[in-house]
Amino acid sequence: MAHLPAEVAAADLPGNGVPIQPAATVLIVDDKPDLQVVMMRRNVTSSFVADHTVFPGGQVEDSDSGPAWDPILVGTDESGTGMLPGIVDGGPGHRVAVVRETLEEVGLLIGTDEVRLLEHRGDLERGEVVFADAVVKTGGRLNLSGILPIARWVTPPGTNKRYDTYFFVARPGAVLEPVADGREAVDAGWVRPVEALERWESGELTMISPTISMLQLLSGFTSASDVLEAAGRGAEPVQARVLMDPPQGPGASRVWWPGDVGYDNAGMIEAMGWMWISRWDGVDSTP
Repeated sequence: MAHLPAEVAAADLPGNGVPIQPAATVLIVDDKPDLQVVMMRRNVTSSFVADHTVFPGGQVEDSDSGPAWDPILVGTDESGTGMLPGIVDGGPGHRVAVVRETLEEVGLLIGTDEVRLLEHRGDLERGEVVFADAVVKTGGRLNLSGILPIARWVTPPGTNKRYDTYFFVARPGAVLEPVADGREAVDAGWVRPVEALERWESGELTMISPTISMLQLLSGFTSASDVLEAAGRGAEPVQARVLMDPPQGPGASRVWWPGDVGYDNAGMIEAMGWMWISRWDGVDSTP
């Protein structure tokens, strides 16, 4: 696969006639007391990565941006959030999407402590209320300054659904425990990154490379504060490489980043995945 810069627009990505939809997902991290992250298992009836363990997230909807959000958003300036490579206007839609999807799928709040939003969880999932209206009804606002972009992954050609997904990291708002909605998510909870990788390697969990890569990233940190500090600093984007024929099957490879032992080995191919968070010192993420 030819090298692609992280800032390439979705319209310029290699295609197979399948539209590439904008999407966003979030790594919700906290110290419990060691570093843990929220993960969920998708329903077996899902039309994309069914029965896979993932982070909360989903497709960016038209209603996730627009004038209705202007009076209720905080922290949307460049200095507070960083720009998203490939997103021309740098708008808040991707970050609003992860707030909404997190509420819908696992019943957690990010960017807000307004627990009354939980009253609208079912209405949002059924499409009976627009998220901006739900925020206004509860008298709340969303602060996006703590939802920081760290990576971008694009579904490769050859599948019937493709997404251009930005990955973010954030701490939870109000102190709540994740609860799966039973529709998109059938299980949800906190997990140590290393433990999740071990369960994937043993075959207990099914995951795809973007998810695996973010767990590899988190396994190099010891606290949520360290993760967020590194995300806030940012870094030059680097491109992922994966095994051409991973033993766990297509799309389920560990990920190698520049500097990892094996990044330049034969049998590695460049993936449509980029990361721009500072790497940890002295830790090799490869097996």
